[in-house]
Amino acid sequence: MKKYHCMKARSAVKTDHMVKPTVLLLAVFGLISSFTTQAVDQRLFDLPDQTRPFITRAPINTNNSGGKVTHRSMSLGNTLDIPDLGAAPSLLEQEQERKVGEMVLREVGKQMPLYEDAWTQDEINKIFSGIYSTASIGAPLGLVIIQDNAINAFAVPGGLFALNTGLILSARNIDEIAGVMGHEVAHVSQRHYSRSKDAFKHQAWLTLGGMLASILLASQSSDAAGAVALGTQAAMIDRQLAYSRNQEREADRVGMQLMYAAGYNPLAMADFFEVMNRRTGSISYMPDFWLTHPLSSERMSEARLRAAQYPQQRAELNLPQEQTLRLMQYRIEILTDQMTEARLLTAAQRDPVAVLALAMWYTKQGQYELARKMTSQAKTRLGNLSIVAITEATIELKANQPQMALDILLPKHRVAPENRALAIETAKAYIALNQGQAALEILQPFSQSNPRDVLVWQSMESAANRLASSELKTLQVLRFRAENLFWRGEVDTAIKSLIRAGNLAKNNYSMQVRIESRLKDMQAARQFRP
Repeated sequence: MKKYHCMKARSAVKTDHMVKPTVLLLAVFGLISSFTTQAVDQRLFDLPDQTRPFITRAPINTNNSGGKVTHRSMSLGNTLDIPDLGAAPSLLEQEQERKVGEMVLREVGKQMPLYEDAWTQDEINKIFSGIYSTASIGAPLGLVIIQDNAINAFAVPGGLFALNTGLILSARNIDEIAGVMGHEVAHVSQRHYSRSKDAFKHQAWLTLGGMLASILLASQSSDAAGAVALGTQAAMIDRQLAYSRNQEREADRVGMQLMYAAGYNPLAMADFFEVMNRRTGSISYMPDFWLTHPLSSERMSEARLRAAQYPQQRAELNLPQEQTLRLMQYRIEILTDQMTEARLLTAAQRDPVAVLALAMWYTKQGQYELARKMTSQAKTRLGNLSIVAITEATIELKANQPQMALDILLPKHRVAPENRALAIETAKAYIALNQGQAALEILQPFSQSNPRDVLVWQSMESAANRLASSELKTLQVLRFRAENLFWRGEVDTAIKSLIRAGNLAKNNYSMQVRIESRLKDMQAARQFRP
């Protein structure tokens, strides 16, 4: 079974404060009943890599420093060399996996600090969606970014992907992030969780709970986290060791194909393995990664040799993507209080992206005139990008000038209404102007296309609070609050909020039916045990 990756190992020391989150998460995941999965021939793992043909397609431009692939097309007649698992999972199995993924999503929202910068979420999601689509396994549940400096990422059944801000900060190019995503998506596409669960019965899902507990505890005590991870793994390491290593090799191989098919440099996966390996001298949580998924020199060599088999030409630097990564990194460090003015001033002398980041830093310090000056300079050097408009509008909102913010954002939003980050910022401007209905009209399409989007539900609750006083206003606030709470793991409180909304909808039949249907879904989710 795939474990959550962490790049460091710390001696496990048991402490009292680990008990509560451990009991909570193991209670969620420790009562898993088995369900049928397709048997897998172990021999598919043992085939030499040389016997597996790689994707055949037109040459691309790559280099080992993460140069972005410049040729994205792929012949429909060509296929990915992904192991055949036999019969596809049944609808019942797919529904079970979706429910498990949603359960994990709620637990992550409840237990872990989330990084909720809409623009960064969207940029990371573009990479994830591109890779996930190449796996042809349906629509993903979603992506979350956890505010944690440890290099870590994990994927769970149903298509939920999570990564730490530390992974983004450690990446040297977009392709390295794509490599991690490719590896994790491969674990989902190859159904490693379900196959491990079938092979090891209850133990695999018990470990899933333990890993979530250890991620949570890492922010409090890396030693305690290590103790939890080791405790949940002790009973199964001997039996699962070889199996999980084979899954890791399969995820490396299939993940490399997925990232290549999505247009990313496969050598970047091998590069990032080496980044992770260099970090192992420092100590962190989840030592089980090193016990059951050792990042050995052999595995790194295999990855580099495998990547070298892909067609290569001279690389062409994809400047916009490199700038996007640097800006994501700057924004993370600013919003999590890890950046200094001195660092940004030095970087801004050679990097126009740092100029825009400096505007954001000054905004956070309340120095709005300096922030406006920096955005003006950045616009000259970067052009009329949406993130420049978002930064400009953020300055005006913080400076209590919401109409100016709306004047900046609205033309951009009208041109690109599908841009989620622009829509959320435009809604914020309307909310600040007490125009709640206008904000809701912008946000509702996003709540319909992704009903698990916490940031959108949170914004919709704020917008509903700006509606004119009425029974309908209260009803809408309660509905949107319920969704916000539900996906943040506060299921009982969400249900109570929705019941109150239902009581107010007794004279509105269509709304009452909608609320009752959603209430049944939430109550079923509360009772669900995989």
